[in-house]
Amino acid sequence: MLREQRPGIGNKEKAVPEGLIIVESPAKAKTLKRFLGDRFDVRASMGHVRDLPEKEMGVEVDDGFKPHYEVVESRRKTINELKAAAKGEREVILASDPDREGEAIAWHLAEVLKLRDPKRIEFHEITSDAVRRALESPRVIDMRLVNAQQARRVVDRLVGFRLSPFLWAKVQKGIGAGRVSSVALRLVVDREDEIRKFVPVESWTIDVELAKTGAENHFLARLNRPLESAPGETETKFEIHNEAEAQDIVRRLEGATYRVIGVEQKRRTKSSNPPYITSTLQQDASSRLRMRPFAAMRVAQQLYEGVELGAEGPTGLITYMRTDSTRIAGDADSKVKGWIKQQHGEKYVGVSRAAKATPGAQDAHEAIRPTDVNRTPDSIREHLSADQYKLYDLIWRRFVASRMAPAVYDQTQVEIQGGSPAGGGHVFRANGSVLAFDGFYKVWGRDENGENELPFLAQGEDLDYHGLKPEQHFTQPPPRYTEATLIKELEQRGIGRPSTYAPIVQTITKAHGYVEIKDRRLYPTRVGEAVNTLMVDHFKSISDDQYTSQLEQRLDQVESGSQEWVPVVKDFYGPLQRMLSAAEEATPTDTDEVCPLCNEGHLVRKASRFGPFMGCSRYPKCKFRRALTPDGEPPQPKLLDEPCPTCGRPLQLRTGRYGEFVGCSGYPECKYIKRDASQAESKLTGEKCPQCGEGQLVERTGRYGPFVACSRYPDCNYRANIGKDGKPRQGPKVLDEPCPICGKPLVERRGRFGAFKSCSDYPKCPGPKGVTGRAQGARTGKKAKPAEEAVEA
Repeated sequence: MLREQRPGIGNKEKAVPEGLIIVESPAKAKTLKRFLGDRFDVRASMGHVRDLPEKEMGVEVDDGFKPHYEVVESRRKTINELKAAAKGEREVILASDPDREGEAIAWHLAEVLKLRDPKRIEFHEITSDAVRRALESPRVIDMRLVNAQQARRVVDRLVGFRLSPFLWAKVQKGIGAGRVSSVALRLVVDREDEIRKFVPVESWTIDVELAKTGAENHFLARLNRPLESAPGETETKFEIHNEAEAQDIVRRLEGATYRVIGVEQKRRTKSSNPPYITSTLQQDASSRLRMRPFAAMRVAQQLYEGVELGAEGPTGLITYMRTDSTRIAGDADSKVKGWIKQQHGEKYVGVSRAAKATPGAQDAHEAIRPTDVNRTPDSIREHLSADQYKLYDLIWRRFVASRMAPAVYDQTQVEIQGGSPAGGGHVFRANGSVLAFDGFYKVWGRDENGENELPFLAQGEDLDYHGLKPEQHFTQPPPRYTEATLIKELEQRGIGRPSTYAPIVQTITKAHGYVEIKDRRLYPTRVGEAVNTLMVDHFKSISDDQYTSQLEQRLDQVESGSQEWVPVVKDFYGPLQRMLSAAEEATPTDTDEVCPLCNEGHLVRKASRFGPFMGCSRYPKCKFRRALTPDGEPPQPKLLDEPCPTCGRPLQLRTGRYGEFVGCSGYPECKYIKRDASQAESKLTGEKCPQCGEGQLVERTGRYGPFVACSRYPDCNYRANIGKDGKPRQGPKVLDEPCPICGKPLVERRGRFGAFKSCSDYPKCPGPKGVTGRAQGARTGKKAKPAEEAVEA
């Protein structure tokens, strides 16, 4: 077993390292040094050292999809240092993470450093035992893993570089398409479509409030079925559709007697969940800790690579965090059961269950668990950040609970007849549940009470009636995805892998802006919907979950060695090219219509976050644009019975970037726009204008949202935005003082130096140049004159 070694302690001379070990991060290197001391020189590559070029596709499509790798510019200094360290070493050991990315990093390091016989080791937890076992059994670089990563990288690059220019032309520059993110985007957009199309359906329930004879404690029972219905028929067939039906039943049950006609008791067990895998950790971190998936993986990486624990030094706290298996190593299973027995007793020790595999699971690593169950969250809390503690606590409790006995409930179901003594009526049902043994709840805790205790009730017992409670319900649309539920959906459909879930969500929300997060729910943006429409219409297989899942499986087969990577990429690229050619023919960007503004360019179909539009090909020299409907068709303007005051042609109600406005039907020859056009949709508030005192305030909508303005515009330019509370924000304070230039009232405004006086007719009238005392002081650094003196000066 490796002993913890401290450089320089107990040694008069510094030992010569046996070899060089290269890992990805400084934190991981620091933790390894605690075990290895001076025996090895441990250094970090700082992640990937080579990648495909940023500004070129970097893939030889006609030469077996050969990738061209470049040294990452920010890693040149690190590479030179590693080259110097590798000279003269007896051996170089590559200890990057135990997955595809880690294997690819090891291979790129071997290539860049020109290593002749590199050793590859892997460990799934950074402990002395795990590192010792890894050093005792080094292996060669696994090219199956390297090719699996390479295949994914090449496919993703082909999608990005082939589809992005198409999307730039059709939607907007700077956006892109992803092999897996396109499916995630489609899920979000499809869910939004479901919500828009959803039609709520009304239903009613009726509860009766009852009690044992003379008892003070009441309980509720819910109407289940008419008495004459068989119990098996009820749940799906008996429904109350509207208020009339509900009130009819209530009338028949008023004054009825209630008697117990059936009591069923049984014992129910609830088992704990298995230990975390990557997807379930991200889901719980999101829903329980309000920690976004990307942040959760960053914190998990810190816990895996090692955290300083005072005198104990840097210590790896959890096993590798990118895994799709709930499997637990035998020694870890034995240790946690021993801990449970010691802390809580034999009855709390559970029976080990077989690990459940998720779709496409590869079972390459154990589940996520603490490296030492005796290292409880509270025992190391002082050494952890707030996020580290919360995530470690979640992982530790989930692992321990997964090895504990189930919780046990005593469950009771009571059926009660409500009706006349002569017979007939309805059957009500009440359910009770009492926790008999807490089991794994001892460590995990209970998310909900889960108990609804009923009094002891006997067959044939009459009950006291305390009222009926009819309640209206409406079916709800499917909920919008959260980051957690989207990851769960991707996992269930076999889309993505443990290492990609968090980046997928990050891509569609932050990198591309296709999805925005409001109140932790995912909403597609206009750009996201435009991109999804193009992808579904013209690249259906790429945005199809089944196709993407099948491609994931083929890429996994490259990893297992049952597929070569080049044929997989070739089979993908051929259809991609055909779809792209068909899409470009089916959706011509350019039109034959000459720009009506400059008469030089031609109109081009484009899209923005405000929707599709036609713009001039000479943009930005010519900025003509014509809004289109969501279907890409020109909107039909509504002609008004009002002539244009400039040219005499009819005015029309048109739709622009910021909504409806009234303009000349002769545009672009006549550019007249009715400035008070929004009055067609304006709402009078009944309040006088505080600026001129003559006009009334009206509610309007502009490019920055709703506002109130004077009905005498443009003679009076008063305006105040409406806040989130629905009330106008306070505008400039009107002063009882005339402007010395035009005679209109002065107002008090605020600028960068504080409050100042200005003409209410600004900018038509420049008004006085004076400022108030505080503002003048801020501007000059001297004590200011009174405001009145400043104005006169």
